[in-house]
Amino acid sequence: MASTELPRRLVLGSSAAAALGGMLTGFGTGRMSSPREATAADADGYLPFYGKHQRGILDAQQAHAVFAGWDLHWRAGSKKDQLRALLQMLTDDAARLASGRGVLADTEPEMAQPPCQLSLTAGVGQALLDVAGHGHIGTMPEFPGDQLQERYGQSDLLIQFCAQDPTVLHHAVRAVSKNLRGLATRRFAQTGFIQPAEHGFRNLFGQLDGINNPAGQLREAAVFGSGQDSWIEHGTTLALRRFEMDLDGWDAVDRAGRDYALGRRQSDGAPLSGQQVDDPVDVHAANELGLPKIAANAHVALARPASGEEVIHRRGYNFAGETSGLLFASYQRDSATSFIPLQHRLAAADALNTWLKPVGSGLYAILPGVREGCYLGQTWLEAV
Repeated sequence: MASTELPRRLVLGSSAAAALGGMLTGFGTGRMSSPREATAADADGYLPFYGKHQRGILDAQQAHAVFAGWDLHWRAGSKKDQLRALLQMLTDDAARLASGRGVLADTEPEMAQPPCQLSLTAGVGQALLDVAGHGHIGTMPEFPGDQLQERYGQSDLLIQFCAQDPTVLHHAVRAVSKNLRGLATRRFAQTGFIQPAEHGFRNLFGQLDGINNPAGQLREAAVFGSGQDSWIEHGTTLALRRFEMDLDGWDAVDRAGRDYALGRRQSDGAPLSGQQVDDPVDVHAANELGLPKIAANAHVALARPASGEEVIHRRGYNFAGETSGLLFASYQRDSATSFIPLQHRLAAADALNTWLKPVGSGLYAILPGVREGCYLGQTWLEAV
């Protein structure tokens, strides 16, 4: 059993301890920031933290991201109370960082100040839903072709950190990680980057990624539903998959073969059945010989939603280093009726599978947004 000693965060000093004492004994009734601090959060370059949905989902995609996962340690006593205290602490940390302030007892608060659209998006796995006694999303199944590594597997807690400045981003990851010491062990920190474009971004295969994302009200409905058809009102789910890319093998494929495997032209992203990037994918279109312009196993043919239930919002990132590839992040109101059946089709027959190796996979319940004076997950934890 883990140590029952108080976490280091609670004994950092009188000011930090006093603030946390207030959080743990009635946090939901007070303000989290002064009027001066709230003004800073509304300035250009800062994303307001409070709202019905968490930030980092519907916002324009930032250039840099870290997906960090932790497994919680339990001490003697109520697990639900420990989870509540952790989420209260995390809410305070996230609100401060998003507004350009350091966390309590931050040793480098200056690194939080530059405005760079920092967002922190928190989610939990089914194991923590079970601790709370409310909510169900299930777990991610293993798909054909998966070569999953434990270090990129399901964690209890996930935070998606996104920003335009990698220095501010990594300070936020480090600040939150320090405050979770003694409460949780970090399983992974997966770092990604993109160069945002008018239509999605280019992945490391050179293809435009994220072209067919829903927009406007369709996107909000696909991500959050109506309240009755998602795991909780104003919450959503995140499917996170890590795909390593065989870039050397891809280099050996000519442009026609690349376009055939994807079903779109690498040059401009237009479907092989059309002329413009936003033309609809027509899987019935034929060439002058009567042959399909888009192969049945082309990525776009299999990735097309079979119904409105399968519409997802993709917010992925490239990664590079010893291995390179794509962090595929998919937001949807119900993974069981959207992402999972779609991924089953792709895993079974996608032409791109020749150059892709799935090594990480996890499914998370993304908590609703938070009102000032409340904490992340409060409506969830207090539902029963």
